[in-house]
Amino acid sequence: MIIGVGVDLVDIESFAEQLDSPGTAYTRAFTGQERRTATVRAALTGSPHSHLAARWAAKESFIKAWSAALVGTPPPLNQEDIIWSHIEVVVDRWGRPSLTIHEPLLTTVTTSIADIHGEGTPSWHLSMSHDGGMAMATVIAEHSAHENPTLK
Repeated sequence: MIIGVGVDLVDIESFAEQLDSPGTAYTRAFTGQERRTATVRAALTGSPHSHLAARWAAKESFIKAWSAALVGTPPPLNQEDIIWSHIEVVVDRWGRPSLTIHEPLLTTVTTSIADIHGEGTPSWHLSMSHDGGMAMATVIAEHSAHENPTLK
């Protein structure tokens, strides 16, 4: 069952300026693997900034999809408490993106969704793109509830 959708759009030029500013929070927002992937992809298409902007949009989209899944309840974390590198965009050997959520954020996300939607496994579907100076991402949150045999 789809429980949330998040979309984010990033201006690549503005993002690049912020990314290159000394002391920016974006320095810690990306894992080493995300930075390496962006550099490798930039050799084929775009710049590292465009690929990192798409990854930033994915992280923001994840937060929005998670928040949508919790509609009607207070957020379990303040935006300031999020460690952005715990939301990682990974790619398979063919370059298809997906999200890996690292601990302790994974437990917070799973618990907050289970509180509303029941025990089960949330999954996150990701699509990213960049063109014409803009990068975007969409995340769809899906929840597969486990049946509780004692409730039948």
